[in-house]
Amino acid sequence: MNASVAQLESAMEEFDRNMRGTKEWSAWTENSSYKFAIFKNGKIYPVKQIVSMATGLPKSAFSGGSQANTLVSKYGLRLLSLKESSWTIQSENDAVKILDKSAFSQGTGIPFEIRPFFFDEAPPPGVHYPVDLILNGKKFESYLAVESSPSHRSRLFWHQDFIKELSARFPVHYERASANKDFSGLLVPLMRLTRINSFKAYVVTLQETENTDTDWTDSELEAAVMAYLKMREQEMAGLPYSKAEVNRSLRDGELSRRSKASIEYRMQNISAVLSEMCAPTIKGYLPAKNVGSQTKIKLLSTLDRLGVCSQEDYEPNFDQQVVDARVKRLLTKPFAGIPKGQTTPSQTTKTTVSYARDPLVKAWVLQKSEGRCEGCCSPAPFLNKDEAPYLEVHHLIKLAEGGPDTVENAVALCPNCHRRCHFGNDGESFTLRLFEGVERLKR
Repeated sequence: MNASVAQLESAMEEFDRNMRGTKEWSAWTENSSYKFAIFKNGKIYPVKQIVSMATGLPKSAFSGGSQANTLVSKYGLRLLSLKESSWTIQSENDAVKILDKSAFSQGTGIPFEIRPFFFDEAPPPGVHYPVDLILNGKKFESYLAVESSPSHRSRLFWHQDFIKELSARFPVHYERASANKDFSGLLVPLMRLTRINSFKAYVVTLQETENTDTDWTDSELEAAVMAYLKMREQEMAGLPYSKAEVNRSLRDGELSRRSKASIEYRMQNISAVLSEMCAPTIKGYLPAKNVGSQTKIKLLSTLDRLGVCSQEDYEPNFDQQVVDARVKRLLTKPFAGIPKGQTTPSQTTKTTVSYARDPLVKAWVLQKSEGRCEGCCSPAPFLNKDEAPYLEVHHLIKLAEGGPDTVENAVALCPNCHRRCHFGNDGESFTLRLFEGVERLKR
């Protein structure tokens, strides 16, 4: 197995251009099978995928991660460990640290394997690098340092003003750290660092999460989801309810081994999963910013089992009949929010090129039209076999021309207006009027 630096760099450019934003690769760092990444120009790349693209060999041809790692290291490319000690690298700009006792007295260690996240180039020992930590809009002066000892350990040091903020956010952890006691039995304190301004500043977010050593059982997840759905039903009906009372009831029953905070965080996880499907969520539980891939899979499975949704209905598909069947089912559900869609729809080549269509985007556009053509504003010309107004969803910038499969590029049209876009002698000007006349399409 061999490849040149030029081939590896060309593969990374192709990954940026055609793959980084796709559904398959948008959250690849959350997959535990990916342990290392290539780090170049502030971006991270999956090692085996890049080597496969550079060499033309399938990923299954590599005997292990070390073989691919050795190849990229051979040419001086920097490797970054995505999971090392108490650190997890979640993207090129985001790292999460599980805080330990030392965090409440001086700072935290940085394993050699994740140094590329903090240093633009290999740092010499004995030098201090000033960095700013930004928490709640306030700047805290800190510094990175590499020891002159043989191990060349590196650390991120902060001062008492930042420690004061940590102690205020995690008072019980601070008290235990001051008494040199461990954090057993407590929620895990997390510090997220989001890099800005190159390698000189990091935005800090603090949170607590459930210990991953005690995964939620299926029955616990089901109890949480059922309680959430009951609260959502009451909220949508305008009926009063108490989140605190529901939380207390869960801790007295199925979730007796869970804390109040962990149940609240699980409710935020549920909001995040429902929000991604454009389903209504409880106002009091904002969607969690980061839901682990395994947690998401389990919650989707629970929602599916309870008959709330079928995960399959939200998957893009190349078969138009399959998409239409999924759209039909999705149209029976209420929508809240706007689908993200696919900025770069996947494609398949037969005798012609087809694009996977997002059923949620199509269903949302049809529902938003309220049965009226968004071109001529007339009611749909007839009802389809399901007794629903017949309109066709049209992409203003064709998918074949690089257009996105999103609601900002799609309209519901009657058959006449749809054909007019494609075949009318004023098709271009009519399309332009659609961009100017439909509010969500205005640029």
